Amino acid sequence: MILTLDNLIDSIAGVLKTGYPSIPVYPSANQQGTTYPCFFVQEMPSNIYPEMNDRNRREIGVDVVYVQQRNIPNARADVRQVIDYLDEMTETFPYTDGTDTCPIRAFDRNWSYEDQELHYKMTFRLIVGRERTENLMQTMEEEDVEVKKE
Repeated sequence: MILTLDNLIDSIAGVLKTGYPSIPVYPSANQQGTTYPCFFVQEMPSNIYPEMNDRNRREIGVDVVYVQQRNIPNARADVRQVIDYLDEMTETFPYTDGTDTCPIRAFDRNWSYEDQELHYKMTFRLIVGRERTENLMQTMEEEDVEVKKE
């Protein structure tokens, strides 16, 4: 399975489309032609830490932004429903790379409501490895030895 930021954002968008099929999900900030309400799924600063055996631990931050029309009645009730849905669906959710699917877990999930926009932030901690292209063992020597018996 291949881990990419695009596949991660697409997987989160898939979870959002399952719960809110009529609300558009944008992978980045949209300047024109935005339909409200909508979701934006944006990457945040991430870190990579070396691990053993040619592997890395990637900590990837994601911000799901829920935007709706300004000053509408019951706006906070809609936001609370989105928070509850994201709390339930992002603890573990299906990541897909287009050919395979596996569950991954979101950590450090928190939300804030700023300027009438919901920001639901989470971090993914994933161990990833590089595919080895070289065969480290080329030949094997066989020694003809016996065990000495007493």
